[in-house]
Amino acid sequence: MRPRTSPAGERSASGPDHVFDRVLVGIDSTDESVVAAVQARVLLAPGGELVLLAAVERHLAAHAGLLARYADGDLATSASTELARAKELVDANEALLASGSLVRLLRSECTTRDATLIAIGVRPHRRLAALTFGGHEVEALHDASCSVLVARPGWGPSSPNRIVVGVDGSPGSRTAEAVARSLAERLGCEVVPTVGLQEEIDLPLLRAEREDALVHPGSLLEAVVSASSTRGLVVVGRDRAHDGRRRGGFADRLVHAARCSVLVVEHTGGEAETEAATHG
Repeated sequence: MRPRTSPAGERSASGPDHVFDRVLVGIDSTDESVVAAVQARVLLAPGGELVLLAAVERHLAAHAGLLARYADGDLATSASTELARAKELVDANEALLASGSLVRLLRSECTTRDATLIAIGVRPHRRLAALTFGGHEVEALHDASCSVLVARPGWGPSSPNRIVVGVDGSPGSRTAEAVARSLAERLGCEVVPTVGLQEEIDLPLLRAEREDALVHPGSLLEAVVSASSTRGLVVVGRDRAHDGRRRGGFADRLVHAARCSVLVVEHTGGEAETEAATHG
């Protein structure tokens, strides 16, 4: 990725904001992918690097039967058109057009470029259909080696009006909270930690450390969804050591249940450092 011109030391070298240092955006033939590009630009760290990767998914043309050759041309035209639209709206370091599965291309580029965040647009389908036939956001959520933004329309190029993060005391949720608080401070928006009383929560610790928490009588999923709005952003942690690749996990269910964009933050360890960043 080509570095942007920025004041010395402006770019985040470490800490919660490093999630937004090297951002890779998946562009397909849908308008939602352009939304992902615009929102990714909002979240990008100062001095960060943003790359647009458009995919011509020719394998999808096979579903058109006898009209496959025409569908192939339509797919190429659509991907090129959406990439051009994204380039007009986003000041990207690079814009690439490739042929193949978007998920596989993103996975490969993520590894090659050491990306810290993949951004994709949500597909307009029901959750059951996504799990049956595959949707880009579902596949990327399970296969990515970095954090993932699943974008829904609601904000951008303006900032989200609030950032909601689920808190349950786990290492993954602590990482997510640290990222949410750091991002909210940089963007100048409200951060709302949420707690579900049906979870195992240390309430005395909660009262002592998080006076700004929003408590919900149901599950953590219900708490987060209830606190979210279309103009907001939900942040959730994913602990690869526990359920990072398991379908039907909390992060997976939240992506489909939330009414807004969802940022799934990769947790790879360093709990003590995360806790210190969370509480300043």
